[in-house]
Amino acid sequence: MAIDSARSMKKILRFLFGLLINVCILFVLVKGFSYSFDFAYQVFSTTAVEPGSNKKTAITITDDEPLLDIADSLKKSGVIDNKYAFILKVRINGDAGKMKPGTYAMSPSNTNQEIIDIITGVSGDDTASSGSSDSSSTGDESGGDGQSTVTNANGTGDEGAAEDRITEAATDETGE
Repeated sequence: MAIDSARSMKKILRFLFGLLINVCILFVLVKGFSYSFDFAYQVFSTTAVEPGSNKKTAITITDDEPLLDIADSLKKSGVIDNKYAFILKVRINGDAGKMKPGTYAMSPSNTNQEIIDIITGVSGDDTASSGSSDSSSTGDESGGDGQSTVTNANGTGDEGAAEDRITEAATDETGE
């Protein structure tokens, strides 16, 4: 009789151990799917980090700065949520080599695509028809979406207004 109870106890423990392993595998699969979905959503969505935010941050991109460093500075300033999702979106769009050096006013209310359009010099109003390579118009100064480029790749344009916007962005950040 004691042998039968030991065998049944062994069967129960084996079943519980197998059940625990299956639950752990299921948990890992669900978490992996959840992370993958969130990452894909960040790559392909048109939402901003903080929609409706009025906070502006000055982001400086130097000549030949790697895309990872650009994404890292955008992440640190709170403009983007996930730097790897941003990098993937840039690469999917084919804009990796089109980043223009300069200082740009960015906001957490910008979507990833708007940020890419700003730092590649694509106008927000006519993204499809901006095939001209006029480097003096790298930003949409008055765009209806409220986004503005502080300076362009050549540093040309309205320098005084650019300095005012940089100072304004820095003042907004510090609260003074």
